[in-house]
Amino acid sequence: MSTPTIDLSYVQGLSGNDPTYMRDIINIYLDTMTPGLEVLKKLIDETDDWEAIHKQAHFLKSSAGIIKVADLYNNLVEIDMTARSKSNKERIIELYGILSADFSAALPLLIAERDKKKKKAK
Repeated sequence: MSTPTIDLSYVQGLSGNDPTYMRDIINIYLDTMTPGLEVLKKLIDETDDWEAIHKQAHFLKSSAGIIKVADLYNNLVEIDMTARSKSNKERIIELYGILSADFSAALPLLIAERDKKKKKAK
């Protein structure tokens, strides 16, 4: 697997490259995405609750639009739309597998970026 693309340009623009602000946003992102993806996986694996799957994917899209990791945002959009149409659970499972792998690969990079900002903020 190749290293996923991480795009912090939106956060950099918002923060004016303020390392404290960037660190805080990365922390919020990690605190939202990590458990949020676990909830989404549980919904996909253990239920046929299309509405709950749609709502969870829709909720996660906001964070995925702020810090872009590979195609995480686009995959969440497709999961959201597919769940809304109450069809093709196999595609949702496939998309979740891709976005989960991308997020897992990006996680140490995001933590390193956050920690780098922490050092600059001191």
